[in-house]
Amino acid sequence: MNIHLISLFHSQDAKKYGLDKMLSPFVEDVKVLEQKGMKVSFMEQPLYGTISQITGDNLGLNSILGFVESFSANYYCRMCLIDKASAQTVFSENYPRVTLRTKLTNEEHYSYLMENPRENSCFGIKRNSILNTLAYFSVSDNFVFDIMHDILEGVAQYEVKLLFEYLNRNFISIENILQRVYAFNYGFMDKKNRPTRINMFCIGNSIGLNASQTLCLIRNLPLIFGDVVPEGDRHWHLLIILLHIINIVFSPCITEGMTVFLQHLIEDHHRLFKDLYPQNNLIPKHHFMIHYAGCIRKIGPLLHVWSMRYKAKHKFFKSSIKKKKKKKKKSLAKKHQIAVAYHWESLSAKGIESGPVKTKILTDVENGDLISEHFQIDLLSEINVTTYVNHNGAE
Repeated sequence: MNIHLISLFHSQDAKKYGLDKMLSPFVEDVKVLEQKGMKVSFMEQPLYGTISQITGDNLGLNSILGFVESFSANYYCRMCLIDKASAQTVFSENYPRVTLRTKLTNEEHYSYLMENPRENSCFGIKRNSILNTLAYFSVSDNFVFDIMHDILEGVAQYEVKLLFEYLNRNFISIENILQRVYAFNYGFMDKKNRPTRINMFCIGNSIGLNASQTLCLIRNLPLIFGDVVPEGDRHWHLLIILLHIINIVFSPCITEGMTVFLQHLIEDHHRLFKDLYPQNNLIPKHHFMIHYAGCIRKIGPLLHVWSMRYKAKHKFFKSSIKKKKKKKKKSLAKKHQIAVAYHWESLSAKGIESGPVKTKILTDVENGDLISEHFQIDLLSEINVTTYVNHNGAE
């Protein structure tokens, strides 16, 4: 089974009581499932199970797996032993300077920390995770990277911001850039995710968009600004390479050959980035990308382990906590149960919702003759017209 580390693990309770202490009851349950199994109605033998992968954002995974929780640390990567300075020149997992973490290297670092209790960390490891006490799970075998935070809320926004600054210096003003973005017709499927407020003056690398808005924007950038940038522009080529990477990484089905192509794309992308912006550092999320191809070969497409759906689910709890910070977890759970019950009870029998309905004569409707021909109805028939129909979530 896969488990997801929720944001609540970064609450004051985790700091007060210790993450391993909070996880201890869960780990004991998994041990029972590994050793004794559980009886189920459809099998004579007990059903056994364990953890395969743990998903989460970078901070969450580093916390639960026992790594440093600061990405400005010298060794911040869960997958390899690259240092912060070398990460600016190493663009592939196959480079000789890249040493991947293994169960053996992790054990050596755990032993060093035990022998030197005054040391805070050893090559990015802070402690031996309680999850390593499970029979079939090891921290070194967790190959999850969250492409939502790495790309959509990290690399993509960083590079779009740099691209807009480049366009502003050479071709078009910031006002016209934003006007083009806001006025562009994103179509029916993306109208809810269209970028609304781009902030070019955000502190850091962000432009103030959420993950869905970033994906919508970056996929449409070639259509929005393709007429402005001259052919052969290297800054534009950087965007195109990133779009190729996104198309592969966000695919639900990836062949082994595509992972090889992805590895070369990421290497070319990082090298071109450093050529174009030598004064800018690759951020840690850039480095995580060099491990994508290898991790996809191990556990499949990373789209299946990203945090997008979990984050949407946690939005309910986060908004509840903001309203009343001292609200207990039990009351949060009860409030969530009531909200889910209301949602299901308020659904119509057929699961159909629609906008305001107006009655019109078919001849007065655009393309009425085609509708009449297709459905074999008279042009003088009365029909109901609405702006949208939503059937079980499909609009």
